[in-house]
Amino acid sequence: MSVEMLSSPISEPAPAQPRPAKGDEIDLGAIVAAIKRRRGTILGLAVLCTSIGIGASYAVKPSYWAEAVVSLNVRNAVVTDNQSVVGDLKVDSSVIRGEIDIITSRVAAGRVVDALALKPEPAVEDGALKTGLQRLGNQIVESGLFDSVAGLIGPNDTVASLRQTLAATPAPVVPMVSDPREQMINTLLGNVSASNDGRSYSIRIGYSAASSDQAALIANGFAKEYLDMQRDEKVRETLNANDWLKRQVQTLREDVLTAESRVQKLQENAGLGDATRGGSAVNQQMTQLNVQLVAARAATTQAEAKLRSAQDLLRGGSVESAAGVLASPMLQLLARDQTEIKRKLADMSSQYGDRHPTIIGMRSELGSVEARIKDEIQRAVQTLNTDVAVARASEQSLQSRMRQLESNYADGAKVEIQVRQFQREADAARELYQNFLQRMKETGAQAELARPDARIISEAVESPFPAFPNRKLFAVIGLVFGLFLGLFIAFVAENLQRGFNDLDEVEGETGIAGFGTIPLVRGRRKNNPVDYLIEKPISSYSEALRTVQSLIHSVSHSRTARVILVTSSVAGEGKSTFCASLTRQLALGHQKVLLIDGDLRRSHLLEVLPANSSLNKGVAPADLIEVLEGKRDFGDAIRVDEATGLHYLATARHEDNPQRLLMGREMQNVITQALRHYDLIVIDAPPVMAVSDALVLARYADASLLMVRWNKTSRKLVQDAIKRLRVSGVKVSGAVMTMVDQKKKARGGYEDYSYRNPYYTD
Repeated sequence: MSVEMLSSPISEPAPAQPRPAKGDEIDLGAIVAAIKRRRGTILGLAVLCTSIGIGASYAVKPSYWAEAVVSLNVRNAVVTDNQSVVGDLKVDSSVIRGEIDIITSRVAAGRVVDALALKPEPAVEDGALKTGLQRLGNQIVESGLFDSVAGLIGPNDTVASLRQTLAATPAPVVPMVSDPREQMINTLLGNVSASNDGRSYSIRIGYSAASSDQAALIANGFAKEYLDMQRDEKVRETLNANDWLKRQVQTLREDVLTAESRVQKLQENAGLGDATRGGSAVNQQMTQLNVQLVAARAATTQAEAKLRSAQDLLRGGSVESAAGVLASPMLQLLARDQTEIKRKLADMSSQYGDRHPTIIGMRSELGSVEARIKDEIQRAVQTLNTDVAVARASEQSLQSRMRQLESNYADGAKVEIQVRQFQREADAARELYQNFLQRMKETGAQAELARPDARIISEAVESPFPAFPNRKLFAVIGLVFGLFLGLFIAFVAENLQRGFNDLDEVEGETGIAGFGTIPLVRGRRKNNPVDYLIEKPISSYSEALRTVQSLIHSVSHSRTARVILVTSSVAGEGKSTFCASLTRQLALGHQKVLLIDGDLRRSHLLEVLPANSSLNKGVAPADLIEVLEGKRDFGDAIRVDEATGLHYLATARHEDNPQRLLMGREMQNVITQALRHYDLIVIDAPPVMAVSDALVLARYADASLLMVRWNKTSRKLVQDAIKRLRVSGVKVSGAVMTMVDQKKKARGGYEDYSYRNPYYTD
């Protein structure tokens, strides 16, 4: 690049504008780039969690599952038409739920323990899973896998705590002591399950055990014992019923024998050969007379009841009740009169006093009516007394005739009646005896034919594969968990990232233009970055400096930008190296450029540039501080870089109060004399946030550049530095990103066209 191009007045490009907020929009490209940048963390955690999942599946004691299926009968075989003592199940959802409870009851588990002669296993650690995981944790720590991913987990104290947890020794487990049978029942109940799908009458009985043969044996044992419990219940109830029937049959047999013996003895004593002999006419008369006697007794009872009711009404009952009971029209008429007089008396009492003639007359009339009512009831009672007497006389007459017939009735007829009565009793006893005897025989047969209300439709078989743990499932769960954990950590890391990754981010958040990115010259090379541009003139490092160099001329407004101030937010951002490299490259292009070390507190320029000589041959160069103190001339302090011909001013001393020198007249003289002899002056200023020297030096500059270290300098620091410069009236012309690791940047999803560019010879 020619000196003319560098010094020509060119208008400044428009500054970058901050990016507008995206609101709730999702930038898929940014997400993919973030995943790409953090893929090491994500993949590392995925591998670690998958390994833990697989290791846990091998550390956990395997368990096998076996399942038997029983079906409740809805169609029962009918061998006889006899009714069963225990009815069949009426299958519905509630019944199925009850049967499931029976299968998983302690009674059923106890029967299985007894039937299979099961004994509890020797006491082992309950925490098999915990012990296995602890053993796996020790193996992870000892293998070094934990240390390889420790940097991805978090701070050192978190890593140490996690390592201690993984390598901890499990506490001993105290075995449970109890009755062996009860302990085995508890074990069975903890591992057995029964279920129904709600769409069928089938019940699935499953059992989980440490071995496949034991799982199948116990599952089948529960199914068999369930059927045996049903069968035993039916047999027990049937036998109980049969025993009761036997006792009843024995009692009824004795009753039949007694009744028949009584009939036979009565016939023998009366000399009757046929129990049907006797006088039928007398029997007919007695039957008719007996009917009449029953009717007479009923009439007497009815008359007596009416008499008692009338007497009760006479003692204090209401007139309306008396009229209803006695059915007397006169009494009903008097009752209406009494009611009407009481109503009128009540109406007039509110108008007249108790001594009013009308009131007195009505009360007199009311008393007369009540007297007549009482007389009428007494007459009705007398009539009822007469009716009762007549009914009793009729009854007594019929009883007398009945006694006369009975006294005249022949002894044979009396015996016949007794014989027939005893015969009926004997027949009834025999019929009842026959019924009980038949039922006893039926229940005896039912005990032998008792069948359960369910059947086994599928027996449990041994499985060659454990049901738990599912190693593939453990691995998949570990992988998924690791990926999600890695994505979460990557997301958090991205959001907590402090530095900038490219110039677009700097421009978007600060609003200043990006002048370029300076790649990092890795430390494994023996080359100093300042020397590297000489040894590799067409490297990406050199080209990046040329890009910045070509943009420097565009920072002028109406006059040539000949004094450029270079500063940074904090120390360690490669500012001095950049200044030395840029001015060296300009010097190699035969441009008149002067580099001034403006950091009088902690100068590093002499450490960056190689051994040098004075502009005045044979004379040691003066220190810049001596020039600013007025002790030496400007020309005495100029140093020359022999490799490039670069002129620069530096200091080997450290000034505690440099502002008095930088703000003095001698500093202005240095700038004035430099502008007479050089086309471009670059001032290496101290960091803005550390000291205020850069703000003082900015008064001599036409433009300023801010160095930002890639992925290192805090975003807030950069923004605070720009704000501080602007508050002091310093316009930041652009930003340069330094020490960019091109390889990492390219892997992180950020575009870097200089990485692996065939035009460069890095």
